[in-house]
Amino acid sequence: MAKGPTWLGESKSHIDETHNRWTQKLNRNMNDPKYKEEWAYEQCFSCIYFVPLTAGFKDDYGACTNPKSPFDGRVMFEHDGCNYFVQDSEYWAGLPE
Repeated sequence: MAKGPTWLGESKSHIDETHNRWTQKLNRNMNDPKYKEEWAYEQCFSCIYFVPLTAGFKDDYGACTNPKSPFDGRVMFEHDGCNYFVQDSEYWAGLPE
């Protein structure tokens, strides 16, 4: 039987190392004093163009598919964002109060 590829999608150490590397490249840093309050509601996870990754990355990362965004085709942290955010009108309405 042929050996399949090695896949690190469930390796906690790989996911942690990747997270640390990728968060150094954020477009919007929530700890920056210039972070605008309204950006808290304009994060990638609630944008209609955000497509979540799978396995160990599914809770924090997804691909941007917005053709207008400079981040189209890039992996984005769920709490990041950009000026081309499009609200998923159903997202906030479906959350428990």
